[in-house]
Amino acid sequence: MNPRRAFLLALVGFVLLGAAWALALPVNGTYDESRHIIRGYAVVDGQWLPGGPHRLSFDVPGSLLPADPDCTWKPKPPKPASCQGPQGDPAKVATETYTARYSPVYYLPVGIPLKLWPDRTGVLVARLVSVLLNALLLAAAVMFALRISTLTAAGVMLVATPTVVNLAGSINPNGLEISAGVLLFAAGLSYLRHRTGLLAAGVAGFLLITLRHLGPLLFAIDLLALAVLAGRTTIAGELRRRDTWVRFGLPVGIGAAVAGAWALAARSPVGAGPGAPSDESVFAGLIDHRLAFYVNQIVGQFGYGETTISPAAILLWYLLIGVVLWRVIVRGPGPERLVTVGLVGVGFALLIALEFIFVPGHGWFSHGRYALPVLVGAVLVGASAGSRIPWLPTVLVAATLPVHLYALARVMTRFQVGIAQSFAPFGGSWLPPVPPFLPLVIVPVGVLLLTAIVWSQGMRSTSDKKGISVRLSTRKVFTH
Repeated sequence: MNPRRAFLLALVGFVLLGAAWALALPVNGTYDESRHIIRGYAVVDGQWLPGGPHRLSFDVPGSLLPADPDCTWKPKPPKPASCQGPQGDPAKVATETYTARYSPVYYLPVGIPLKLWPDRTGVLVARLVSVLLNALLLAAAVMFALRISTLTAAGVMLVATPTVVNLAGSINPNGLEISAGVLLFAAGLSYLRHRTGLLAAGVAGFLLITLRHLGPLLFAIDLLALAVLAGRTTIAGELRRRDTWVRFGLPVGIGAAVAGAWALAARSPVGAGPGAPSDESVFAGLIDHRLAFYVNQIVGQFGYGETTISPAAILLWYLLIGVVLWRVIVRGPGPERLVTVGLVGVGFALLIALEFIFVPGHGWFSHGRYALPVLVGAVLVGASAGSRIPWLPTVLVAATLPVHLYALARVMTRFQVGIAQSFAPFGGSWLPPVPPFLPLVIVPVGVLLLTAIVWSQGMRSTSDKKGISVRLSTRKVFTH
């Protein structure tokens, strides 16, 4: 499959997956979405920072959010989205958000629909803008991954877990941050192997650095991993190339300047949200519930953490990733094995370290999704050195369909009927703005398009091998 066609098919596939979530969920149906909605409107309205050094509020239309947008998850027990009241008067009111000092980079494009239509319509269109941005990065990652191997392209599709697609279909910069990490590794690996993807890696680096507070640290970890794979000699050669500085160094340098300037303007360290200090031992909390939360959320823990899919579905996803990684971990090349294992260790170590920093003053802080811009690299590096079995990538990607479909149906049920029901996505006291069956129909179409990409590439690889075999056999006949 030619790269352009693969990009277009992947773009449509990822748009459909993200759009399904964007259409299916109520306002504030994903982590912190109501806070990001306020921030998005404010940025496009020209309110880049709150009015005073201790303020965390902006003047936004009362119609921007429904009344009581948090009622679905607090107070407990969680309730269907029908508990949300109607939207208020369009007159502006001071509304607080703990994202008030977040970088404006993500909010500039997604905030435009919120400014034009400060109501549920604007929220839906803003979600679709977010879907498109994420899909562009992930589709580009598939295109570059195919230059390495079909299994690497399947790796891109495996790191687009239901949680990642859910974030892509909501108003939350974390989704685009993860997609930027995926593109950075896919394009970086493509450049190391085939000298293509340098500018895409630079753009991904710019985004990763500028989108969220932790971005510069995550970028540094990812760049170090790629440097280990490149080796000292290759790095020395790249540093002497003007092309490297223009295509990669320039966007990364601009990103660093933007992030630094914003940090000085906002006067804000890494934000911790509205949590309260905890007296619980960090060690005890990690063992008792936090590590399990990280692992579950990477694949499928939704809403504000109150909605988890079946452990069997989560286990299936990790087994698919395990199939990708087992070869590189057991007998892969030394640098690839070191980087794969190292990225997993560093990703989880980062989450744990942040808990020790924030728990005493702000409560539990880390989410598994925060480390995904690093953890995705482990899957892609492992896949780039993994099995070359032609049919394996097709099986792996196709096997994600039931999990994607079940995760969406489970969360739709939670908001339409209630959290106690496991599967009833076609009715309820709250309904999405489209017929409930529509999101559930477009998910399989999206997964099938992604599957078609790796299947087509696998068939081409098999055909090429047969062609080589025939040519060799013919050569032997004529030689003898």
